[in-house]
Amino acid sequence: MAHLDDVLRALADPTRRELLRAVMRQPGSSTAQLVSRTDGMTRWGVMKHLCVLRDAGLIQTMAEGSNRRHFPEKGALRPVRQWLDEADG
Repeated sequence: MAHLDDVLRALADPTRRELLRAVMRQPGSSTAQLVSRTDGMTRWGVMKHLCVLRDAGLIQTMAEGSNRRHFPEKGALRPVRQWLDEADG
């Protein structure tokens, strides 16, 4: 269940949860758009959080010229749902 561990670790941070929520609400958001939604976080800080989300398989990033657009990875939360269902009995 290493993938589940990666997803849970990524979701443990409230900033990453908010960034994931923003990407899910508005697929294709640019890094600049996501930075503008944070409370004073630098572009580099947002990029580090996006990298963790991407490494956990929660989002994918597409290059568009010098911009990066971020999209939710379909089914990425399935392992969490399965684990919760199994734990709940």
